[in-house]
Amino acid sequence: MKFKPIAGLAIAASALLVVSGCTSGGADPAPASETEAPSADYFLDPVAEEISEEGAQRITELYEAALAAGEDELSIISGLADDMVPTWDLFEATFPGIKVTYASLIGGPLITQLQTEAQSGNHVTDVLHNPNGQQYVDFAQEYEVVNLVVPEALQNSASELKDPGNKYTSPFIGFFGLGAFLPREQGQGLTPPTLWTDLTAPELRGQVVMGDPNLPGPSQDAPIYLIENGAFTEADIEALAKNVIIKGTYGDAIAALMQGEAVYMFAAPSSALISAGRAGAPVEFRLMDKDNYVVTHKQLLLEGAPHPNVAKLYIEWLNTLSAQKQLAVSGQAPLNTNGADPDAPWTNWVTANVTSIVPAANVDASRPAFIEKFKTIFTQ
Repeated sequence: MKFKPIAGLAIAASALLVVSGCTSGGADPAPASETEAPSADYFLDPVAEEISEEGAQRITELYEAALAAGEDELSIISGLADDMVPTWDLFEATFPGIKVTYASLIGGPLITQLQTEAQSGNHVTDVLHNPNGQQYVDFAQEYEVVNLVVPEALQNSASELKDPGNKYTSPFIGFFGLGAFLPREQGQGLTPPTLWTDLTAPELRGQVVMGDPNLPGPSQDAPIYLIENGAFTEADIEALAKNVIIKGTYGDAIAALMQGEAVYMFAAPSSALISAGRAGAPVEFRLMDKDNYVVTHKQLLLEGAPHPNVAKLYIEWLNTLSAQKQLAVSGQAPLNTNGADPDAPWTNWVTANVTSIVPAANVDASRPAFIEKFKTIFTQ
């Protein structure tokens, strides 16, 4: 990453740091005298960051506007806050004077927070990060992101990555695959599943854990998504229900897997399993051979955002190569595959054979009927 405060912007940034007392939560950015950029026109190098000059200009203007307006904070609601902290640290390091604050909310608590802000007029949140962001567009304002480019190979899923009404964009996607507790798998001599239907085999009864599909979230959406992409039939879902151990939220399911309560986890999130493995847990994340469950990570600029320039700056910056690489380190799949980790196939949607993303509208339309079915076939 190359960056250099342009004329006037360096002085404003230094002044804001002194006034606010804010410091970066991540690595300390290099002093301006030790950094370089190809032109004094842009704060970030468009060539190094693989963005257009127009995009670099937008980032520069937004940062200048944020400093001039005294915007020194970015407030985010995210369903994956723990996984996003390193990326937020990098954002703080890149843009001196801005501090990221966040809340981790999904489902009912998220809706309550958004409704409370809208009805009271006391807006405290700038950006919402949520895979089901299409459900919350009524709380968002329009903003056309310059730096997000939909890859040619995913043009048939363009509306999942960039809302036609400019209410959300998804600069990265995430995989939900198979989680494995290695000591039990190896100890029992099991053949690792490679297809989703492998998890319905009778010999895996009581060997698979999952979050409660009666609760909103990825454990509920996964079976529906797999029906929509052809990986499952309704009979397969019923067979899966006979095999699984239900563990509350998908976070509870991850904890159960790490404690060895089951051999496998259905619809395990890549980022959480990768993080757990790096921390020493004997778990592993794997993609299936085909029909992998993919979620888009939608970013919404909320109506009434108290720090609008910073919020737009963040949404633009997520599409830079530096941000995309950091997202891959956290186990996500950046849209720009140049940011992917060559040793982690789940960070590269091309090598993971993703050619389309099931429309969220299809999953949303199917959800009510499946929720009723889940009440009877999935029980704790």
